[in-house]
Amino acid sequence: MTKKKAIVIAVILALIFITLALFIFPLNGQESFQIGKSNYDFYWIAGSIKLGLDLEGGMYVVYSMDLDGVDDADAAVTSTIANLESLLVSRGYTEATVTRQGSDKIRVEVPSVTDTESLLKLLGEPAELEFRDESGNVLIEGGKHLEDANVTLYNGAYAISLSFNTAGTAAFATATSNNVGKTLAIYINGEEIMAPTVNAAITDGQAVITGNYTQAQANELALQLRAGTFAVKLNPEESSTISATLGEGALNASILAGIIGLALVIVFMIVMYRGMGILASLALMIYSILMIYLLAIIPWVQLTLPSIAGIILSIGMAVDANVIIFERIRDERRLFGKPIPTCVQIGFKKALTAIIDSNVTTIIGSIVLIILGSSSIQGFGITLLIGILLSMFTAIVITRLLFSIALQFNDVSDKLYGLKFKLDESAVAVGDNAGAAVAEVFAENGSESDSAAETASVSDSAAAVKKKNKKNVSYVRIKYKRGGKK
Repeated sequence: MTKKKAIVIAVILALIFITLALFIFPLNGQESFQIGKSNYDFYWIAGSIKLGLDLEGGMYVVYSMDLDGVDDADAAVTSTIANLESLLVSRGYTEATVTRQGSDKIRVEVPSVTDTESLLKLLGEPAELEFRDESGNVLIEGGKHLEDANVTLYNGAYAISLSFNTAGTAAFATATSNNVGKTLAIYINGEEIMAPTVNAAITDGQAVITGNYTQAQANELALQLRAGTFAVKLNPEESSTISATLGEGALNASILAGIIGLALVIVFMIVMYRGMGILASLALMIYSILMIYLLAIIPWVQLTLPSIAGIILSIGMAVDANVIIFERIRDERRLFGKPIPTCVQIGFKKALTAIIDSNVTTIIGSIVLIILGSSSIQGFGITLLIGILLSMFTAIVITRLLFSIALQFNDVSDKLYGLKFKLDESAVAVGDNAGAAVAEVFAENGSESDSAAETASVSDSAAAVKKKNKKNVSYVRIKYKRGGKK
């Protein structure tokens, strides 16, 4: 990389990330602003991050379950909870929690509710789904047979796809075989919502309902069908809104505390590593900007106290990776006296294995939390996974790029980069005659001419003498205090 190229890259990076930073927080004090003279508005990135129940509040509904006549009550309740969670996730409420209370009740908590009436209608009226033939005979029951319903595209038009369980596959195959060319009406809570015609027998448990549906209509019908897949009948007993347990003031205080903590980390890195600390601080600020954008863009993220903990932990991992890299660079310079660009290259290479090993174990742990944890634990695992992957990128790629740019302007100053190296020639001698001592060391492995040649280069390679004979030749390490004083 040439100096001219380094300047161009530095300017481009600065423009990109300064621009990204300006669009994070509302500079006009409003949620959005109009884009030029168009009809579109831009919403500030910070306002696009979804908040959880403990930060923004929400609502809850308590259902009683009718378990009369249910053979396996525990299995039926577990299936109903799973279907409720799937229904909520499909509506975008990824941090919603569904828990069993006692033996016959289910509690549903939903954060960040914007359309309370619509959600209450969906959750407050769990549907009883039935497929009936033209004679009115019930052939398919949603809770027993239907597994899932989703919106799909079929021949370029919106349609509804149905998936049946094992029992449902057999029942639906029989129903469609006996009603080819006839209608098979679908009823929810005794009311007919559609009556599609059976075109052919369906035996694989997968069906598609077509019609002149818009995306909104197809989505609404799919949600109604999915709401009829509960294994037990639910009766809403209680519902209410929940105020945020932390509130807006506490959230602002948390943001301020995070900024102060980040500033303290930056100060520590600069004091400890000088120029290298400045580069690490720039990479950490880039990490913070990218992290905010990812929190707003990735749909599975909803900010709660556990997810904030995952973000903070990943910031610590990002700094830890930089510390490992910088200490390797210092070792190369202090012990072997190699040129600074070489020390940087070797330092990144040696630190890479340790960084990858430590982060891979954390990534595996976060994936396990996402798969097996509850909704709040999943939120922690998601933000931790995002943060770890991003911290590896900034520590390995961004910091190295910043180093490459900085070295084009100064690649010889130990003081600038917080490095320590000074060769003490007296450290390579035993006694008063350094040349004789060196000759004696090398005479064990070579001729006198060889030892003379080695003696001539002793001032350039004290480390080589130490390597040849550790017993007879001592290398005195020079200890430095912080600030570069001996």
